[in-house]
Amino acid sequence: MANSERLRLNKNQHVVKNLLSKGDDKKVVEAMMHVIEYMNTRFPLKDMGYRLDYVDRITLRELIDIISSYETRFEFSALTKEGSFIKPDGGILILKKEDDPSFQRIVLAVEMKRQGTNDQRALEGKGKQSQGNAIERLGKNLIGFRSALQYERITPFVCFGWGIDFAPGSSILDRVITMNEFYPLNRIFVFKREDYAPVSMFFRSNEWDTAELYATMMEIAETSVRYYIF
Repeated sequence: MANSERLRLNKNQHVVKNLLSKGDDKKVVEAMMHVIEYMNTRFPLKDMGYRLDYVDRITLRELIDIISSYETRFEFSALTKEGSFIKPDGGILILKKEDDPSFQRIVLAVEMKRQGTNDQRALEGKGKQSQGNAIERLGKNLIGFRSALQYERITPFVCFGWGIDFAPGSSILDRVITMNEFYPLNRIFVFKREDYAPVSMFFRSNEWDTAELYATMMEIAETSVRYYIF
């Protein structure tokens, strides 16, 4: 039995979803590494006093510090746990200044969500399972990044979703559209529009490959760096 089949038949559905996502995580992180290589070739960041840091998570305290650095908002809730963090599947690319430790700007945040196994179950003659909550889990991270970027003209956040739950006609896609403030899916959005902050939401039933991920991520990252520096 193939590993993917063995995982799918595992009774612990949460473990199944986590293990199945590891292949996606590997691809999206590989794409991120190519983005970093391209950005350091495209721009003389070091000579300009900047650097790009790649992190797999960012704490809520760091997000609050980013918001505070604009010296516009001064009221924040006390955190229940100082170590609480956001960990998007593809990680975060942050632009920093060598001579200013307080300067950190989000260049790219990447999520990857797989949802839906009913196509495989149908092949086995099994009934449908209820649709999962990967999209609901996405919402928390999106709120955090939108908050940290509220004083910028850009929101460089992208989510790639795939699986049968994202096939045309699925009601799950309406949840994604709502989360994206009713802006179209499968389009790159970096700059804010009409006082809204749409983000890049790419969803389909077929799996994404690394080259596709890289092309979209690279465009968003380059737009962000140009915005911050130039």
